[in-house]
Amino acid sequence: MAEFNPRDRSRTSVGKTRSLVRKHTAPPSVSDDGSLRWQWLTIQLLESPAFTSLSANACRAFFRVVIEHVAHAGLENGRLVVTHPRFVSYGVTGEYVADALDGLEYKGLLKVRRGRAGSGVAHPNLFTLTFVGDHEGAPATDEWKRCTAQRCRKWSETDRRIAADKRGRLGRKKKTSLRDPEIPPLRESEIRRAS
Repeated sequence: MAEFNPRDRSRTSVGKTRSLVRKHTAPPSVSDDGSLRWQWLTIQLLESPAFTSLSANACRAFFRVVIEHVAHAGLENGRLVVTHPRFVSYGVTGEYVADALDGLEYKGLLKVRRGRAGSGVAHPNLFTLTFVGDHEGAPATDEWKRCTAQRCRKWSETDRRIAADKRGRLGRKKKTSLRDPEIPPLRESEIRRAS
């Protein structure tokens, strides 16, 4: 056990002053080039059932949206645009981006205002992180606090499949295989009769 000098109240057990400890554990100061940006994540958020039950792809997607938020100096929450290729380049598996975003939205960690395709003009999805205030000055909604462990279990057991089925019916064409392993039988009109 470390011995303290009763007259020296500024020292910690390892001999460094408290001010040095604070200096090296404080958030980074603002630099001129803007490279030292940061975002608070509370222990309450990190230990919540909503966060601890995230899949690897959902966790990567969450942090990609946080990076976009920090890149805009925290002033564009609610108007954050992250494209599919940016999610994929950050490490989210391409075919699971929509599933990861559905999971984050279900658990209340972010809101997604769905975009739409137009005739030559794309309207992208707009993301809102719920643990920080938005671009209009409204406070954080903290919807992730309402997500219980039971609700997270329900997501992984049933609601994920329901969301995937709903996504599949949104007007996307079904991709058909170029090779059909089974040749369909000929209809009577197609059968040629040898005469």
